[in-house]
Amino acid sequence: MKKIIFYYGLFFLFYSADAQPLIIKGKIKCLNQNVNSTKGAESIVVVPAFMPSHATITASQPSGYFEFNTGIPITILQDKTVSVYVISRCTNCKESVKRVFISEDQDRQNSDNKKTYVTVKDWMLNTNCQKAELRPIAADSILSVVTKQPDQNLDKVSSATALTGAPAFLNFLTNLTTVAGVLENSGSFKLQSLGPGKINYGKFLFASPFSHSANTGFNFSPSRDLSEAVFWNPSAIAFSRKPYNISLLTNIRNNVKFGGFFRVNKKLAIAAGGIYTTQDERRKGTVFAFVGNPFNTVTSDSTFMKLKEYAAFISPVYKVNDKFSVGLTIKSVWQNFNIPDSLQVSDGGIGSFFDSSIKKHYFDIDISATYKISNALQAGINLGNMGGSKLYADAFVSGQANIRMQKQRSLGLGLLYKWQRLNIGADLLFTDDGLYDAAFGINYVPFNNALISAGIAVKQLSYSIAFRIKHFRIAYINDNDWLVNEKRKGKSGILNGRIYGGFIFDLN
Repeated sequence: MKKIIFYYGLFFLFYSADAQPLIIKGKIKCLNQNVNSTKGAESIVVVPAFMPSHATITASQPSGYFEFNTGIPITILQDKTVSVYVISRCTNCKESVKRVFISEDQDRQNSDNKKTYVTVKDWMLNTNCQKAELRPIAADSILSVVTKQPDQNLDKVSSATALTGAPAFLNFLTNLTTVAGVLENSGSFKLQSLGPGKINYGKFLFASPFSHSANTGFNFSPSRDLSEAVFWNPSAIAFSRKPYNISLLTNIRNNVKFGGFFRVNKKLAIAAGGIYTTQDERRKGTVFAFVGNPFNTVTSDSTFMKLKEYAAFISPVYKVNDKFSVGLTIKSVWQNFNIPDSLQVSDGGIGSFFDSSIKKHYFDIDISATYKISNALQAGINLGNMGGSKLYADAFVSGQANIRMQKQRSLGLGLLYKWQRLNIGADLLFTDDGLYDAAFGINYVPFNNALISAGIAVKQLSYSIAFRIKHFRIAYINDNDWLVNEKRKGKSGILNGRIYGGFIFDLN
């Protein structure tokens, strides 16, 4: 029994020693008014690169002192070098980072049985304190942003000898340091340039039949499922077995399609519908220049950009004979988005962004036709935007000379083969830039009032799988991240805006 107690005692003794959390502390100094004297630098943000959530601000009493508890046993960090950064108004100070070697023999004087201390010594910012110290309100604002950044995964760097921080965080820190130094100068800044973005501008009508459809491969020559015929080939409605239709498809997030048709008589039908899409992102690399001094710039990595694109369609359809029909589509298309215009920095170091709203609208026409080659084979064609309309191809700087435009004219071709329960379809879309995409699809009737559909787009690498039971449909549509939504990004990448639902009422 005594031996067991003895071994347990040794176990808890060593476990306690290993579990001692590491505390990193130190003092940051800067030059006083007199270059021959120094003082503690107050309101400086201190950031451990491997653990930004534990960042802190240097104190006033004692001035320049900082301390943060990593919460990590020293045994995990022992014999490793960690990087600690400071964020100050001095954007060109070479002393903005310290690489600290962790070993248990350091700072023995302050060690105790519950904590282990490592002291960062001789940290001196070689600049005047007035040019280094942040205003308290700016320091608090920066700290709030930094502590929300993810920590480095220590399990994946256990064999590393240096913990410098994740590359994404270091890039974030570099840009934030630049902003922190300039935001202390109150004044007005104008947009100078925009960094590259992820949002697709001006192409939603091209992508929709390929990347955002539950009828992939059958849109330019539809037959069984006419829920999107009003958008891509309304002439096929003339061969519908049902005289009326109302349809909805949406992911209740950033994409909605609603349409319907009714047959006026044996020869004439009328269809109408609408498409709505929205995208947003936090664009990186947006540069603002100080008014009156274009060389004094601020780079923002969190400029919020938003795009809305939508269209309304109305189509009369005429059945020439039992094999051929034509359709005419009158469409109205809108494009709305924001561009950063200016940045106003207050005396407290808080920046306020001001945007301009850009709007584009046009009317245009499509001409479509469907031809039944045989009972098993059907072809379709859609000449889109015959008027040669254009949408903006990207956001731009106000007053920019050359603004990129996206021509909307297109040619859609579809071919459908029917074989009992199974249908096979293929779609092609050509624009002024050449082949936009090709899609292939299949649908199958497993039993009465049910339809299983699947399709894939070759170039976009998007695909869809859908199941319809009588009037209701559910679909999984993977658009390969074509629609960008970063503001309300869900935790699950699989389900993030990819589950679509809706209905199809083929009224008798």
